[in-house]
Amino acid sequence: MKKLVIIGAGGCAKSVVDSIVTQEWDFCGFIDRNREKHSHLGFPVLAHTLEEMPEREKYHYIIAIGNNKIRKYYYDLLKGYGLRLASIVDSTAMISSRSSIGEGCFVGKMAIINGCATVKDNCIINTKALVEHGAFVHPHVNMSTNATINGDVILQEGSFLGSASVVIGQLSVGEWSVVGAGAIVIHNVDAFSTVAGVPAVKIKQVQP
Repeated sequence: MKKLVIIGAGGCAKSVVDSIVTQEWDFCGFIDRNREKHSHLGFPVLAHTLEEMPEREKYHYIIAIGNNKIRKYYYDLLKGYGLRLASIVDSTAMISSRSSIGEGCFVGKMAIINGCATVKDNCIINTKALVEHGAFVHPHVNMSTNATINGDVILQEGSFLGSASVVIGQLSVGEWSVVGAGAIVIHNVDAFSTVAGVPAVKIKQVQP
């Protein structure tokens, strides 16, 4: 069995732990930067930084942190050390055999990834999220609970979709942008912007 460590001992980790159901994984515990935390969900906090992790090469890792920028930081750190990333897919998720999922991804309960869709590294496709046919999800994206992207949508790197948001087909959501919960996106979303509402409109633009 492969030994697994989760980076982040917070709320996101609760979903990931609940989805580790196969005999492929021997879940060993967490890395969490909170030095007052020594256990989570009945499992030990093994270290507070990756540098402090004993025999770190023995393990596979998944990053259970919802913040995309922090998740990217740990992803780059793991890659820099040459360590192995694990993808965890809940047993209730429906994944087309003609889709692909990269390293270090979490796909939650009853999520759907349909035919010819691509999900790249270090993404979260959360509970009941839907990635429709031909969609392309770049690295470090977080699709929150019940978020939907329709056919051939492109989610650029680091974009965040709030719960129950919808992006209609053939649109692009720019890098490091935010789509608010419940928003309905009917136009392309600019990079580094925040959109919200029905239909979604830009409410914030930040500099890269």
